[in-house]
Amino acid sequence: MLIIMRVFFLIFISAFFSCSTSLNDTYQSIDIVELKEVINYQDIIILDVRTAHETSKGYIPDATFIDYYDDKFDEKINLIDRKKSIYVYCKIGGRSKKVAENLHGMGFSEVYNLEGGFIKWKNSNLPYYSDTINFKDLKVNHHTPKYLDSVLLNHENVLVYISTKWCTPCRKMEPVIDRFAEEHIRTVKVLKLDLDRHSFLTGRYNIKSIPTYVLYKNNIEVWRKSGIIAYKELDSFFN
Repeated sequence: MLIIMRVFFLIFISAFFSCSTSLNDTYQSIDIVELKEVINYQDIIILDVRTAHETSKGYIPDATFIDYYDDKFDEKINLIDRKKSIYVYCKIGGRSKKVAENLHGMGFSEVYNLEGGFIKWKNSNLPYYSDTINFKDLKVNHHTPKYLDSVLLNHENVLVYISTKWCTPCRKMEPVIDRFAEEHIRTVKVLKLDLDRHSFLTGRYNIKSIPTYVLYKNNIEVWRKSGIIAYKELDSFFN
């Protein structure tokens, strides 16, 4: 009987440490103040999971915004580059902790929960933006699949640019795409489509991350890429 009890005890201890290890491996929790050491020197994703009302009162520079309570939260998360380090924050740290746990389960390998949240960041006199952001109020054109087909059919060269308003890489690429459209206005039709408003694009192009660029020549796809790219890469097709 004593031997059996010892065996059960060893199994319990083994299971306990195994669970503890796997839990610790899911993500790391660090003080949000530590973010200042990497924010300007590493290619990372800063994920703000607060509501639009909260972000309108201030947010960390270059943050990507996905509301924790958004019905499409998981869909939007799946568009984030899994190869990059993800730093998650909310108001204090409760929601970000839950998100950090979920991210690891979804295949993100390097996830950091920023303890203290935006309140501690702001109270530590660290830089933040305070302009009002309300993505629901931004005017976005809405087009049908039939319209996209007609554009491809009636223009020799078409660049389809697929992005969202909450994605930081998309916001960084916006002026690049605008410059390209202006400088090639006579030779290329640039069609900018918001993925949130044009959900059919996900299936049509099997989109895994954003922004996504698709170049057509005579209604035939000749090039496709995702992420941040240099202007010269786009420009090279027409020079």
